[in-house]
Amino acid sequence: MNEKFEKESGDTLQGLLCFDYDMTLLDHATWRVPESTLRAISQMRPNWKIVMATGRDMRQPESRGGLSIIRPDALIHMNGAQVWADGQILYEFSWPCDLQCRLLKFAAAHHICVNTILDGVYYTTDPDRLQYLIYNTSRNAALSIRPASALHDKPVNALSMLGTPEQAALLEQSFPQVRVPLFAHKQGADIIPQALSKAQGMRHLLDHYRLTFQQVIFFGDSGNDLELIRDAGLGIAMGNAIPEVKAAADYVTDPIDQDGVWNALRHFQLLPK
Repeated sequence: MNEKFEKESGDTLQGLLCFDYDMTLLDHATWRVPESTLRAISQMRPNWKIVMATGRDMRQPESRGGLSIIRPDALIHMNGAQVWADGQILYEFSWPCDLQCRLLKFAAAHHICVNTILDGVYYTTDPDRLQYLIYNTSRNAALSIRPASALHDKPVNALSMLGTPEQAALLEQSFPQVRVPLFAHKQGADIIPQALSKAQGMRHLLDHYRLTFQQVIFFGDSGNDLELIRDAGLGIAMGNAIPEVKAAADYVTDPIDQDGVWNALRHFQLLPK
């Protein structure tokens, strides 16, 4: 498919170079973006707009560092619940209050750890479990964690869960208004309203830049990347991606810790020789 993406000189905009964040850009083994990935992104500018598409809320303190490192031109975060480009918000979604409240009550009753973050505070149906996870991954005991009941019907943009594939399936069966795609490590999942996806968020960007999906290159690894992997002109699965993402991709590159982004762009002859 590389004939669609031949290099051009000058400042001609060729399209959108889009990345998932966790385990596509950010290696969880080192908590760093590989140097080869940063070098590749630098070399792809200015002919490509750099986009991040993530399930995270990148406004929160633990995620803002990723924005300063990557310096994206545009952002699709919270699985399309908010989209911004060139300093302006193009789209924003909040969970319907009734659905949000019913799902949180159901999760608490079934001992499923469902979480959101709002204004730097974590709200969860299982504070002890979330505290344990955060401490064992970031050693940050200072983060503020409150029970989900303390939200008091405040609308939120995104929900996620920590738990088993069986618990994710139970949420999907009980709430047909959402889908619950697993993270790559299958120890949690995003909870996404059917109206949202990274691909739907990309449509807002394409309207903004007057481009088409054929002018999108997307790298991803997890279940919430499936729609955009399929719709992009060139969908690239990381070598560490889940099998479903690899099967949907146009190309499977090396894992994140083996220069996967760099190697794929070299394979398609998009980087200087």
